[in-house]
Amino acid sequence: MQPKILITGASGTIGTHLCNRLVAEEADFTAMVRNPLKAKALNDKGIKTTGGDLSDRNSLFEAMQGMDKLFLLSSTSPDLPGLQGKAVKAAVESGIRHIVKISVRGADINGGFNIARYHGEAEQIVRESGIPFTFLRPHSFMQNLFFDSKTIHEKDAVYSSLGTGKIPMIDARDIADVAFTTLTQDGHEGESWYLTGPEAISYEDIAGELSKGLGRKISVVNLSLEEEYNQAVKAGMPLWLAGDIKIVNRDYCQGRETKVSPDVEKIIGRKATSIDVFIKDHIDRFR
Repeated sequence: MQPKILITGASGTIGTHLCNRLVAEEADFTAMVRNPLKAKALNDKGIKTTGGDLSDRNSLFEAMQGMDKLFLLSSTSPDLPGLQGKAVKAAVESGIRHIVKISVRGADINGGFNIARYHGEAEQIVRESGIPFTFLRPHSFMQNLFFDSKTIHEKDAVYSSLGTGKIPMIDARDIADVAFTTLTQDGHEGESWYLTGPEAISYEDIAGELSKGLGRKISVVNLSLEEEYNQAVKAGMPLWLAGDIKIVNRDYCQGRETKVSPDVEKIIGRKATSIDVFIKDHIDRFR
């Protein structure tokens, strides 16, 4: 008998790919959505939705009635532990039997940057709930490269503070496939999976693949960490997030985060998506 799955974060990057996979596999799931317009967009794709808000205990409890599993994903902010904590409490009260939570690499209540601490606190709440869990801890998303589309289009350049540093970026589609497997198959309870791409890559590697795909030279413009931080703050990024990015990118440019994990292939039975395939698949996003 298929498990009944409640999906949070259904309209985001990972959630969209996960819902598409669940539809394709005819899984029994419902997307919890706060925004009526986003609910309608999902309904138009044949996805069943229910109203709900992580800040509203009653809506959470109602959305979880009759559900077996919870996919827990929300926007990263200082409010994340509190909001996800409410979801976990409602899951306990509703009899949820398994939580699959999207976390982050390095999640720890004593982590070296805010996002790691927020997710570390939320993971601790899940553990203490007694509900079997699976934590998915992905590295940096390849989809973050979409933010470079403007400078690629206007200046034939990507801007980076990583220098020659390499990181094992992961395609969010692979994260969604891992989430699908852990939600629909047994044996992943109690696991914390570290999710990366198949190799560590530099921005020079990325620019090279973009150059091939676009048929023109794309260059890397190197920024200092301070320049990147100031630009982010000027653009309106919250100070805590700009500070996190500065800390994380310092580790990246110093080569501290190059480890490639076998977990994606172990779980879904195929290699993680490479950067050349990702760029070929999304080349229109960079034109």
